[in-house]
This record gives sequence, structure tokens and C-alpha cells, in this order.
Amino acid sequence: MKKYIPSVVTSGNLICGFAAIQIGDFYWSPILLMCSFIFDGLDGMVARGLQVTSEFGKQMDSLADVISFGVAPSYLYYLLAPDESWECKIIPSVIVVAGTVRLAKFNISPAKKYFQGLPIPANALFYIGIFFALENDSQLFIDFFNSKTNYLLTPIFMSIMMVSFGFRMFSIKGMSRQWKDNIYHYIMAVVVIVISISCKYESISYIVLAYIVLSIINTLTSKYLEKTKIV
Repeated sequence: MKKYIPSVVTSGNLICGFAAIQIGDFYWSPILLMCSFIFDGLDGMVARGLQVTSEFGKQMDSLADVISFGVAPSYLYYLLAPDESWECKIIPSVIVVAGTVRLAKFNISPAKKYFQGLPIPANALFYIGIFFALENDSQLFIDFFNSKTNYLLTPIFMSIMMVSFGFRMFSIKGMSRQWKDNIYHYIMAVVVIVISISCKYESISYIVLAYIVLSIINTLTSKYLEKTKIV
């Protein structure tokens, strides 16, 4: 029976994501999505600990992620719509579509030391930060998302990042014993500390944006160095 234990943990991810949609508010729903993150991390650890990793578990994990990190943030973002126009109703769907494409690409790609495109959990974390900030009356975020243009462009940009498979989003699994290979990880750690102290509730979304910016810089510098070596 132990081979089913990781799937039970994955179900916790799925249940929390669905409950976040059912509740549909900016207090409990983000908390439930954070619980989804916990289950999403635990299922892999449990599978490796019990030595029962499987293709079934991998696929179930991705399907749960579509709900918790794709559909749930998309629905909650729809609740932010500044008006009832058709474009405001449709635009949140790009979060689900891009997230699904991102997971499909991840499932068929060989393992790498970096992510190809923004991982869907990181994208969901960006929106969780928005909901936390709005729930805590962040005037900056309130003013920003009252603008229809900002409301429409934000998910487009974030979704493009998810399917920009040419970008190398650095990962902890890519760290090595050579400190120079981990320079972006160290910079990111410092950025997380500084933003967390200075920005409070807005910090979660800012941290994800900082991760994107540093990953873009990392991609450009890595490709430049590779090109230089070839020449």
C-alpha cells in the first residue's frame, strides 16, 4: 500500500486548491493555496523516501498543480476584475492555458539543472502575493489593479514568462560547490531578505518579479559566455 501514500499527499494539494476556488476570497483562499505548496513539496519527498516514485505520481502531481496553481489563481484573479467587460472575463484564462502548457513541457523534457520558463508554482505565488497585499489594504496594489490596462497586461506578461522556454530560471538543484556557479542564488537570497523586511505584504509578488529579472540576466549572460567560448 505504501506506493499509494505519495498520491494521497498529492490529493491534499488538489483538495486545498479546489477549496480555495470554492471559498473564493482573498483571506482563506491564499492560505489554502499556501497549504497546496506544502503538499506539493511533500509528495515528492515522501515518494523518494519510500522509494516509490512513478510515472503515475508525476502525472497526478501535474494535474493537481493545474488546479491549485492554475485554475485557482485564475479564478481569484477574475474576482479582481475592474469591470464586467468581456476582456476582463476572458483574460484570467491565459493563466490556466499557459500553466498547462508549461506543465506539459516540463513532463516531456529531460531533467535539467534549471527551469525552462517560469514554474507554475512560482507564477501562482506571484498572484498569492497580490491577494495577500489587497487583503491587507495595500494602496499601491489597489490603485494598480483598479487600472484596466494593468489588470489585463499583468497575466499576459506572467503567462509569457511561463511559456518562454528559452529562459533559464535558476533552481536550487542547479547549485554546485563552486561559489561562482551559485552567484545568482546568493543574490536572490539577499534580495528576498531585503524585500521581505522593506515591503511586508507586497513582498511575495516582488520576490517573484525579482526572480524573473535575475533569471533573464542569468540567461543572457550564460548564452553570451557560451557563444564566446564557441568563438
